[in-house]
Amino acid sequence: MQHREPEQTDVKAAAEMIGDKLAILGVSPHTAVILGSGLGAAGRMAIEQGGVAIDYADIPNMPQPAVAGHAGRLIIGAGDLAGVLFLQGRVHYYEGHSLERMTFATRLMSVLGVRHLIVSNAAGGITSGYKPGDVMLISGHWTLLSIQEPSAQNGRTLPPSKLWSPRLRQLGRAVATTLSVHEGTYAMMSGPNYETPAEVLMLRTFHVDAVGMSTVPEACAAARRGIEVLGVSCITNVASGLSDQPLDHAEVSETAASVESEFTSWLFEVLKSVQPTSRYR
Repeated sequence: MQHREPEQTDVKAAAEMIGDKLAILGVSPHTAVILGSGLGAAGRMAIEQGGVAIDYADIPNMPQPAVAGHAGRLIIGAGDLAGVLFLQGRVHYYEGHSLERMTFATRLMSVLGVRHLIVSNAAGGITSGYKPGDVMLISGHWTLLSIQEPSAQNGRTLPPSKLWSPRLRQLGRAVATTLSVHEGTYAMMSGPNYETPAEVLMLRTFHVDAVGMSTVPEACAAARRGIEVLGVSCITNVASGLSDQPLDHAEVSETAASVESEFTSWLFEVLKSVQPTSRYR
């Protein structure tokens, strides 16, 4: 397997193991999908369609998720999903993971030759009109956390307008679906507690549309490696202070599960539109 750019040794062992499996299956991956909290149905459906699952625990050095709704499996798609890798679950900043651990899966995908990344999350809706079950395509992001690689990493930078691919957002908007699909700005907060009403008011002042606890490190690492990124937030709740309902992870996962079928159908149609291309620059 050809490594397209130098990577840390922790990723190489994982890439060799997955690469051997891909070679046996005759698969050349071009797209990866990171499935956030409660959005694992796409991975399960990929297995039903002949996909091969590998537990994260069996992949050398692969960080293990410990949050409910993150199964911890890599699924190699088959049939119509050939060339697509699904990652059921991620690790989070609030679990005490370093930047290197949070971006491990993205860096692994880069070494394996992936050229497109769809990174999803469960998020709280801030903008008026966003309701649970809606989808937001990320057009920009905001965070106070120091969770991005130095700009000199690998000698590559992308302007913010290109980090979240306009082309892939256009494809996402073009897919017929019963879901309400928006575009907007995503904020990553540290977690694990949900945002306070005061923090949500601050985010609204900064024109943030949805808030969560992931996605930005993975997306930035991918874009820096020439991977085209589509960010997708499944709106699972109204952000704290904007409704009278208390928030908890079980309800967030339950809301995500309630739209899994429609979300998976939409996602698979998007994947049909994403064709293998050269590296994104």
